[in-house]
Amino acid sequence: MKYIDTHCHLLFPYYDEDREEVLLKVNDELDLFIEIGGDLDNSQKVVDFIKNQPKAFGTVGIHPTDSEGFDINLIDKLEELAKNDKIVGIGETGLDFYWETNKQTQYKVFDAQVSIAEKLNKPLVLHIRDAYNDAYEFLKKSSLPRKLGVVHCFSDTWETAKKFLDLGFYLGFDGPITYPKNTELRKVVQQTPLERILPETDSPFLPPVPFRGKRNMPIYVKYVYEKIAEIKKIDIEELKSKLYFNTMSLFF
Repeated sequence: MKYIDTHCHLLFPYYDEDREEVLLKVNDELDLFIEIGGDLDNSQKVVDFIKNQPKAFGTVGIHPTDSEGFDINLIDKLEELAKNDKIVGIGETGLDFYWETNKQTQYKVFDAQVSIAEKLNKPLVLHIRDAYNDAYEFLKKSSLPRKLGVVHCFSDTWETAKKFLDLGFYLGFDGPITYPKNTELRKVVQQTPLERILPETDSPFLPPVPFRGKRNMPIYVKYVYEKIAEIKKIDIEELKSKLYFNTMSLFF
């Protein structure tokens, strides 16, 4: 069994010069990967891209930092894209209060995507930054898809993690769990039930040790696996099997 990357952005310009070469490595070393949508144009590109990639699946969504420029009247187009058989989730969507943006607009666009996820019963891929409690309170009161979804690149405390786990969400962990200073985040990994963990890279961002400062790659997800295996004191082959099962359970 090989590795899985449940969250990457290979269609971003960072790969324009060598995308085919990167894909050769990805297809050689991974069992599957999920290309994540970020706005309407990008989501259309995701649908077109995964069509001809046997190991690729995708999501469609409007990233919270792109919500201000999004015409809410076009939400039906996103829903149509989401009906594609190889689209396995809605996102990334959520709340990001790190940047100066209109919070009410973020909520409006987020709510529209939660409704699509609930209608089509496809899991949410959540981007949350400086807004964990806000997102939790919002989701707690919302009609959600049966499979709920994943909190992508979780980066908060165990107290926060437990809230989302109790709701029924998975937690996605990325390169930051390998960073020396992230002791508290590794404690979250340790306390999170293995059956609720998903492996991610967020490529081209957040490269793991030993690639910090460089472009991240989906094949570097093996370093995330290795750190989880170390924290959980589990054999890497057993971990591959467990995370494969988690991925299938949520997205397929």
